[in-house]
Amino acid sequence: MQIKTGPFLRSPLTIKRIMIDVLIALTPAVIAGLIFFGLPALKVLVLSTLSAVLTEAILLRAPLTPKGIFGDGSAAVTGLLVGLILPSTVSWWVPVVGSVLAIALVKLAFGGLGHNIFNPALGARAILLLAFTSQLVRFSAPFDTVTAATPLLSTRSFSWSLVWGNVGGSIGETSVIAILLGAAYLLYKGHINWRNPVGYVGSAFILALLWGLDPWYTITAGGLLFAAVFMATDMVTSPVTPLGQFVFGIGCGVLTMVIRQFTSLPEGVTFAVLTMNALAPAIESLTVPRIFGLPISQESWKRGIALTTAAVVVFAGLFILIDRSQPEVSPVFSFGHYLPIDELLGTGAYEVVEENGTLYYIVRDEEGNPAQAAFVAEQGGFNGPIRFLLVLDAEHKIQHISVLEHGEDPGLGELATRPAFLEQFVGLDRSSSFSLGADVQGVTGATISSRALVTGVERALTQFDRAFFPQEEAGAYADGTYAAQVDSFGGKLELEVVVEGGRIAAVNVLQHSDTPGISDPAYARVPQAIVAANSAQVDAASGATVSSQAIMKAVEQALAQAAGEPAAEAPAEAAGETYPDGTYYGQADSFGGQLELEVVVEGGRIAAVNVLQHSDTPGISDLAYEQVPQA
Repeated sequence: MQIKTGPFLRSPLTIKRIMIDVLIALTPAVIAGLIFFGLPALKVLVLSTLSAVLTEAILLRAPLTPKGIFGDGSAAVTGLLVGLILPSTVSWWVPVVGSVLAIALVKLAFGGLGHNIFNPALGARAILLLAFTSQLVRFSAPFDTVTAATPLLSTRSFSWSLVWGNVGGSIGETSVIAILLGAAYLLYKGHINWRNPVGYVGSAFILALLWGLDPWYTITAGGLLFAAVFMATDMVTSPVTPLGQFVFGIGCGVLTMVIRQFTSLPEGVTFAVLTMNALAPAIESLTVPRIFGLPISQESWKRGIALTTAAVVVFAGLFILIDRSQPEVSPVFSFGHYLPIDELLGTGAYEVVEENGTLYYIVRDEEGNPAQAAFVAEQGGFNGPIRFLLVLDAEHKIQHISVLEHGEDPGLGELATRPAFLEQFVGLDRSSSFSLGADVQGVTGATISSRALVTGVERALTQFDRAFFPQEEAGAYADGTYAAQVDSFGGKLELEVVVEGGRIAAVNVLQHSDTPGISDPAYARVPQAIVAANSAQVDAASGATVSSQAIMKAVEQALAQAAGEPAAEAPAEAAGETYPDGTYYGQADSFGGQLELEVVVEGGRIAAVNVLQHSDTPGISDLAYEQVPQA
């Protein structure tokens, strides 16, 4: 018997070569993720990749050499994909657990590479999403440490930020350009073809048009494009027949859109692709190309008709169920941010009222008066506007406050946007004093941001009261000159308001200690604007918001006297309080480290405050150490 080599096709490609090419294709997405999300993203990617490689090497008992541990490279690809589809904000153990699950449970448990039914990275993500939901729905805004919503929850329209990738989201899914570069490389190498991604993206695009959505937003927001290029084209878990690949892509696109539109999950990619992975063998068997000249067997006809009928019945039932259960209330967005109004108010039976450009979400009592309310307010901070969400309970006390958007400096003003500071506002109402050091303790190193939020919250409550509980006006103020004094940025602000003929005739600033140059626009424009509007509430001067708000607050107090209202009681002076003579030492944490000082008491009064040692930044802190001890 003579044995000869069969007519096999030979190719220089190996599994390892293909996996290295996939890693190269993922490189642009990795670079974009590191640019936008920084070191936290690098930590997630390193942990996920190393965990996947080591898990496979241990379970397969690979030689403990670099070549043996790396293996065919498929574990490195899986681990990197796991990291790229996670947010940069997850705890360190999430990528580790995800990669272990992807390799041990989703890949090797089915027989290893070439035998797994589901995409390992997406299978692990699905488990993590169901088990640790809170870890996977917190996203970091690019170039910042503040958490932000993914675009699928924060906006409904296309923007070029979605193309570049400087939006909140998973590490590798935000940059369209990086994903397209990777797709171009894989197409060039011949490792993927156009059918899967075109079917995926095309079906989602068409459904978005039919449902009245922005199609470009649909395919650029979230992980749809990333999945179309790197997940739906997986050689193991997708069909190999040309028609089957196209049908597979279309199914992924349709399921993604259905999940996004009609379920509580904003991102439908994970479960859409996994569902189609399970259907891939059936799709492949139904789309096997017919050999030229041979008829289709009767068994194939029957099997195809049965599977097609079953698919039609399932999808028809799904759409009927969706149509009947579709919620009537659409998600609420403000300034591009998703607002969970139903959850915060405890009901979906709220009324939307617009007053002076602000949308109020109101729950009314039996008499028709506002009981609960939620609304977004804005106040100028150190680097721009701070937008925050306020929720008021039945007594119109603050029940919830959260910052939606800000531009404060990380580690400084940003500290005033954290829950530890915001929790101090809970329980306050219109009658609270809203002064730093009393109801609210400011944040060291973030005085301007702290004061801005305090002023903004007080102003928001005032506007709410004026919108829904207007006071009957007496018709005019009593003529006269009225003085008031409030705290401003640099210290005490004193002014007088002159009323003539029942109207504000002049606002004269008598004394202030605000920074010259920075506060000048406020003192030049705001008093004139108050006189012109005959109202204490006018627009703040750009760049001098704190001083502007202080002027308006002082005018309000003065006008309260003109209207016959009792003036707000000033804190009692501690004139009769005395201290034992002597020198006393104190120590506290400051911005740059420990601050040490001594207080000298003579004749029962503070005679001197001497700063002995501090580590704060020279130049920036000089004004505080020069003026505060003297004051």
